[in-house]
Amino acid sequence: MTNDPTLPRAIARDVNSSVWTRDSAVYAKLDSWTDPGERLVVHSIADEVRGRPLLDVGVGAGRSAWLVGLLSGDYVAVDYTPEMVELAHRNLPNKRIQLADARSLVDFRDDHFALVFFSHAGLDSLDHDGRNQALREFFRVLLPGGLLVYSTLNRSGNFYKCGPGPVGKDGHRPGPYQAARFVARLAQRPIEHLRGFANVRRLRPKFEDHGSWAIDTMPTHEWDLVVHYVTAIEARREVVDNGFDFVRAVTREGETMEIDHAETSTPWFHVVARKPMSGDSLRPLE
Repeated sequence: MTNDPTLPRAIARDVNSSVWTRDSAVYAKLDSWTDPGERLVVHSIADEVRGRPLLDVGVGAGRSAWLVGLLSGDYVAVDYTPEMVELAHRNLPNKRIQLADARSLVDFRDDHFALVFFSHAGLDSLDHDGRNQALREFFRVLLPGGLLVYSTLNRSGNFYKCGPGPVGKDGHRPGPYQAARFVARLAQRPIEHLRGFANVRRLRPKFEDHGSWAIDTMPTHEWDLVVHYVTAIEARREVVDNGFDFVRAVTREGETMEIDHAETSTPWFHVVARKPMSGDSLRPLE
């Protein structure tokens, strides 16, 4: 799959897929909410989408199928990693789960789903262009009035620039707290941090920072993933630019974000957007 020339190129296809394959057994054990924010968002939309066609993107080994999959018998889940799809089939043999790429949902017709759900910051495994390809595909397959829910890493949050070493915010010189925390973590997990240093050094040429969005790594999987970060303002802009009405953003902790007034250090947040009822989309925000 990693060299399939028919699929769009993205960071995930070139870099991250081997990490998902390597760590797939970890995901096979997951069967509950990632955080209070996810639980709150799904609860808030449940009545609207119940019993209607649902698409669960990046299902992994099936965690979200245990939750979102309960809302409707007309449920289909996809993942682009064969090993994850196999695990999901094993965990949920009665669910429709198939191999597919978020950037090219060719198996699904236009205007069909009431909900597209993409959890675990899976959208952030794609590069910037691939991310927008996926958002356009989600818009295409959603019914007019349908909902898009996804989680995304926060460019203003405490995961960004959180490397294996004693670094401060945005890579600045660490203070006493960061240095002490690093020493404690290093003593607990020395091999993980040594691998993390090597991975960050290897991946650094792929990193980008454009202010409102960035490409970097994150403090999971031994810093071996290359992922996309956005600010909350950029998240609103990207959904609007791809045709959606922005509904709200909710922090990992379950708090509604006041996007125009304050930044938050939450490591990721959940975005809720809606495909307009008419064929018209909102104009991009300036």
